Amino acid sequence: MLAKDNRLRSHRDYGRVFKKGQTYFSPFFNLGVLFSKLNKSRFGVIISANISKKATIRNLFKRRINSIIQKNINNLETGLDLTIKVKPAALNLEYSGLEHSLTSLFYYAGVLKNKSK
Repeated sequence: MLAKDNRLRSHRDYGRVFKKGQTYFSPFFNLGVLFSKLNKSRFGVIISANISKKATIRNLFKRRINSIIQKNINNLETGLDLTIKVKPAALNLEYSGLEHSLTSLFYYAGVLKNKSK
């Protein structure tokens, strides 16, 4: 689980990223990026009931994505608010496929340290 400081927690925070942030797309995720004035990056994972009606499946994917973020948090820029919205096609991926797709999207969005688009 991500530390409390690294999570988007309020509806207002999510709304700010949706309204003012830049959105990047992949076949499996939508990534919202907003630069903030904080010294830590914060993340929010969104998995709607349209992905799966079973909460256990949605929670499994949320845990997997949080694990991927935790592995790569030191490689990401600080001062970002990021939302990750999971698309239905992601259900067909194993953990390694999710990790590759998400890190590729981070690279494309230019949020990795010392990397640019």
